[in-house]
Formats: sequence, structure tokens, C-alpha cells
Amino acid sequence: MNAPTLEPRLGALLSSGVRVPVSGRLMEPSRAAERLVMESKVLHFVIQFKERDRIPSPQGMISAAKDNRFIATYDPVNTQMASSPDFDDYCKDNIQDIDGAILSGFHLAPPDRYRDIFPPRIEQIRGWKEANPDMFIHLEMGSFQSPRIARHFLSLLDRIPPDSLGMNEDELETAAGEISYPDLLPAPASASTEAERSQWQERMEKAARLREELGILRVAVHTRDYILSIMEEGRLTARDELLALQRGADSAAALAATGSAKGVPPEEVNPRGLEAQREFCRLGAVNAEEGRGAALKRDGLVLSLMPSLLAREPRITVGLGDTATAATFHRELQAIRRDRT
Repeated sequence: MNAPTLEPRLGALLSSGVRVPVSGRLMEPSRAAERLVMESKVLHFVIQFKERDRIPSPQGMISAAKDNRFIATYDPVNTQMASSPDFDDYCKDNIQDIDGAILSGFHLAPPDRYRDIFPPRIEQIRGWKEANPDMFIHLEMGSFQSPRIARHFLSLLDRIPPDSLGMNEDELETAAGEISYPDLLPAPASASTEAERSQWQERMEKAARLREELGILRVAVHTRDYILSIMEEGRLTARDELLALQRGADSAAALAATGSAKGVPPEEVNPRGLEAQREFCRLGAVNAEEGRGAALKRDGLVLSLMPSLLAREPRITVGLGDTATAATFHRELQAIRRDRT
């Protein structure tokens, strides 16, 4: 884990299984925090609101159109995409032994600095990939401060390139814009469910087109109702990808329901995700032999759809997408390592 600085409170929250390079040694986060002194505190305010919540303003009452959240951040370290010298040295010495990496935080780059901040980090990742071509690299987009910054970031990815790119549905709209891939899936056959069906289908088409434009192995989109994955055939089987997506969806549901990703996930399948899966199967996809979800092979691609689980009384609503991504990535790495041996 890259940690230029680490506040003790955050170090205590991280799993003891995480390791932070400090002076040539790998330390547990709580111990590393004792060595990494912060000059200023990092503050993150997460304001969660429900559909139809109302608050007064000088312009009148404001009503929330849907459940969502607003995150206000003061983070002078991570907004600069700083990289710890200890982390850099560790990667240089051990890159051949690293199977994979999840990289995120690019969305924090400020509008006046992003053109200076991105190139060194992109070059660093490119160097890892050159030294270890088999390393599986996943980039998570995040919500950039403007579409201009997001698209500039995406334009740099061919210098690496990464293997996988992840995002939520709003970030997909920013990344893909109005692009479509009309021949990937057949047109809706029934007007009665066209509106619902067209939403997941449009997202899958946009993600497929984005994957094609970027020239990478995989693009994944995590939403409240389901996770979509569009992947080039060869690196992972459809079965392995569905099992990985289910691991991710279940871990996120467990976190929401119990407060821990290692908790027992709820059993109820999200009905909107389940309906999307049923429609996907009517378009030719095949249900998973193990667990849930469905996959379709077409034009050298594996298209996967995994319904989420429904937490009726969630304890946590922040970080669910990140949890799903991390758990999916870990399961994918296990499958890749298995197939290498």
C-alpha cells in the first residue's frame, strides 16, 4: 500500500493484513502510522441523503431526486498523487513478485494541476508493466472534478496500458459520453420492459465501446442493482469472471448489511438486477452453473451481468463499490495464478 503519510486513526481502521513499506520493511498500518508523521489532518465529510429529503436554502426548499451522497474532502497529500519513496523502492525491488495492483485516486487531482500530476504516475505504472508484463493492473476511475480531466486521464492510458478499468454508472457516462455499440446486443423485443431493459443494455454497450476505444482487456461497471463486465476472451473464463463478480457483489452486500465485508451477506437478490439478468438471458446469455449471474460470449468478448444483493436496513452505504471492486479483483487474481501453474 502506498502511504506517503498515514494518520493513526486511519491506520487503526485498516486491516492488519495490509502492509505498508517503511524504510525497507513491510509494516502493519497501525505501526506504520507511528513512523509516518502527518503535517496536517486529512478530512472527509460524507453527507448521505435519501430520496425526497428536503432542506431549506436561500433559493427555497431543495428536494433530493434520489438516494445519493455528497463527499467534501480536504486532502492536501492525496490530491497531489504523492508516492512514498519507500513504496517506490519496494516496487522497484519486488515488482517481479507482484501479481496485481489496484490503482485509484486519480480523480482527486485538482483542475489547476492535473496535467502536471498525471504523467509521472502514468510513467511509474508503465515501468511496472514493462518490468512485469504478467502483472494484472486494475484502475478505478472515481468521480473526477470535471469531464475534461477524466477524458484527459483516459487519453493517457495507452501509455501503460492497464488490463482493467472500473467505474460506477455516473462515471461511465463521463467516460463514454454518447458512444454506443449498437450491434453488440439485439434490440429489445418487448415494449413492456423496454425502459428498464434499455438502461442496463445501454450501459453494457457503452462499456463495450469504451473498452474497444481504450484497447484494454476489461471494463467493469458497478451499480446499485448489478455489476457489468465486458472482457476480451482469453485471460479469464466466463465462469471465473462470474464467480469473481459474485464475490464482489456479496462482499459489498455484507458490508452494507453488517458493517463488515467478511460478514454474512443478505440472501435477497436485488429484483431490478434479477430482471436485468432475465432479460439478458432472453437475448442469448446463459445463467451461471454456480451461484447467480449470466454471461454471453459474442465477437470475441465475454459479457457478464451479476445482480446485487439487497440490504434492507444498511449499516454502511459508503465504499460499497470499492469493496465490490477489491473483492472481485482478488478473486480474478486467484484464477489467473491458478491458470499459470
